[in-house]
Amino acid sequence: MQAESLKDRNLRKKKGRTWAEAAKLALEKYPKTAMSHKEILHVIQEESLKEISGTTPLACLNAMLHANSRGQDSMFYKVAGRSGVYGLMVSMPNLVYSSDN
Repeated sequence: MQAESLKDRNLRKKKGRTWAEAAKLALEKYPKTAMSHKEILHVIQEESLKEISGTTPLACLNAMLHANSRGQDSMFYKVAGRSGVYGLMVSMPNLVYSSDN
């Protein structure tokens, strides 16, 4: 039996990677930096973090980011006062200003 090559394993990982996993990897490449959903998608595409198919990858990514930025245990946070800008919850600044201030 022939061993699976590293390239084949990476391709298999990429195919099975979710939008959340790909976005997390993209944001981890730029620690403590919030990014717009368009910037996150650009990193995902440039770094080949996820195999993308379909006609609306940006809409899929944005919906996932929105859904996974709600609640205390969420993976991402939404930057207050900035439309479509997200960061990783683990690297969230200690002090986040609200747009109401």
